[in-house]
Amino acid sequence: MRKEEVVVPGVWRRCGAVIALFTTITWFVTANQGEAATAYVSVESVGVVAINLDKMAITRRFVLRKSGPRGIGVTRDGRYVVTADKESQDVAVIDRKNGHLVRRIPIGPKPEFLKFSLDGRHFFVAHEPASEGPPPKGPQTEAEKKAQEEAAEITPAQIVEIDVASWQVVRTFSASLDTEGIELSADGKKLLCANESEDSLRVYDLETGGEVRRVDLRPYGSRPRGVKRSPDGSEYLVSLESSGNVVVLDKELNFLASVPTAAGPYGISFDPEGKHFLVAASRAEKLQVFDARSRKLVKEMKVGKRCWHFTFTPDGERILAACGRSNEVLVFDAESYRLLKVLGGIPLPWGIATYPRAYGSLDLP
Repeated sequence: MRKEEVVVPGVWRRCGAVIALFTTITWFVTANQGEAATAYVSVESVGVVAINLDKMAITRRFVLRKSGPRGIGVTRDGRYVVTADKESQDVAVIDRKNGHLVRRIPIGPKPEFLKFSLDGRHFFVAHEPASEGPPPKGPQTEAEKKAQEEAAEITPAQIVEIDVASWQVVRTFSASLDTEGIELSADGKKLLCANESEDSLRVYDLETGGEVRRVDLRPYGSRPRGVKRSPDGSEYLVSLESSGNVVVLDKELNFLASVPTAAGPYGISFDPEGKHFLVAASRAEKLQVFDARSRKLVKEMKVGKRCWHFTFTPDGERILAACGRSNEVLVFDAESYRLLKVLGGIPLPWGIATYPRAYGSLDLP
């Protein structure tokens, strides 16, 4: 099996509109570097970037050639980083210590979101073989909806379940045309998936593998992207990108409220204490903070272009936002929400997760 070596570390530079090569500057890697809290960023044009959270500096990169990684996570034991790869249509398994690519798991066209089970023994990857083109910026016409429904019937999207011990696909769930955010119930018995084109939230029983419910979101807005459970399990949030709002559902998935956001809400997460929830309003180039109880907007952070995903650090003291079209990761103070640092020259970052685990749009709760 061929291994892809880590190149340690380099500084990316931009020349015109093209993100070019890395310089040959090499950082000294200390013996205990692997034990520092680390953020891992899926970078569509390169692979994975590792950010040392003590130094708030890029210290390593893992090359995944012609892969286009999007969804990202770390196994519970910290041994492996896994990515959902759009271009190579698979999941890459990377040894976190030495950076070697140890396995590719074929899935099918357009893998995107990736979510670990509560016990960490499995993870789920959503992919959408029939999805074409960017999402519309406004409500769909009836003709567009009909065309998408027909496409979904012919080639439905899938959610695959992968066993960590064997790295094998053990089960597949049929979805709609555009699978998006994935979440688990507080007891770990149900899987929820936002279906963008269908304007629905599908719910699966993880014991039987069957679909047990379909929540129609059309009365509240359009294009669901992110879905997130509250830390206490009492609520779910669903971001509706085209209608610019977040829907709040109770633990039985009954409608509670609709919260207006800035344009293009996508990634969504509670803070570690569950007092606030944050929304990446990507089209407005804002990261918004809402009071979780009153659901009122309390703060906004200016971010770059296509900031879809973000994470808190494991200690809860900072927030990192991956801004894809600005080619940067922004670091904010999690109390004052003040911008602390810009980590630039990261071409097309998509997702971000940490080890040890932290609250964020792709990970906890």
